[in-house]
Amino acid sequence: MDVTFATPRGREFTLEVWYFATVREVKEAVGAREGVPVASQRLFLGGRELDDDARDAAHYGVLQGSRLLLLLPDDPPPPSAPAAVRVAVSAPAIGRGVALDLRAPDTVARLKELLQDRTDGALPAARTALFVGKAEMEDAKALADYDPPADGAMEVCAVVRQPPAAVGGGNGARNNQQRIAVKVKFGARAVALEVGATDVVRDLRKEVERLRLPVRDGGGGYFFVYKQNVMDEDRTLRWHEVKNGDTIEIFNGTVTGGA
Repeated sequence: MDVTFATPRGREFTLEVWYFATVREVKEAVGAREGVPVASQRLFLGGRELDDDARDAAHYGVLQGSRLLLLLPDDPPPPSAPAAVRVAVSAPAIGRGVALDLRAPDTVARLKELLQDRTDGALPAARTALFVGKAEMEDAKALADYDPPADGAMEVCAVVRQPPAAVGGGNGARNNQQRIAVKVKFGARAVALEVGATDVVRDLRKEVERLRLPVRDGGGGYFFVYKQNVMDEDRTLRWHEVKNGDTIEIFNGTVTGGA
């Protein structure tokens, strides 16, 4: 995954790091690129320091596209962000507002997941755009990146984007099918996706691979499980009775038939 590093003096650079890299391994990558000793580096995401070198960077919410503050001994201390953030979300699409309590290091993607849960899928994470003022919030960024006020109160507007309309051709029926939002869970992480109810499970696999989700452990295969049952990749999500807001799990390995 690509992670951007920024220094208080205005320098920025991007490195590709392994999704399961430890904080130390991330610092070693920075050291190899910039010649900065690991012991001299401090990394921050959304005002929170990645202070345990042995932990995976993902533990601190580092994702594809994340932006980390790189602090060196001669740099000024990072600006403090409120530890807790209360997000007031106005949602014209559902005719009401939603208030959520999060931490400053929580990502925008996490906020969208909570909104989907709180609204029973009325604000699907895969199609909801969030705005602070006129700026659209980016999934990989932390709430602290949007400078919440000292009292920790943020005002956000949610806009639900409609799926593209079908334009002629033989795929019209497929394009007009019912869309549902599901969570695909792998390990401790979950990603919201929008899929067609009549898509086969194999289509879900294509979407997972298109997004380059880090689902393979050691480069092997993987399979999908819904409600503790292995999913048939040639059957549709509707056949498996997958509904809006449901969770589909990914497990590493292969499934073989019985004798």
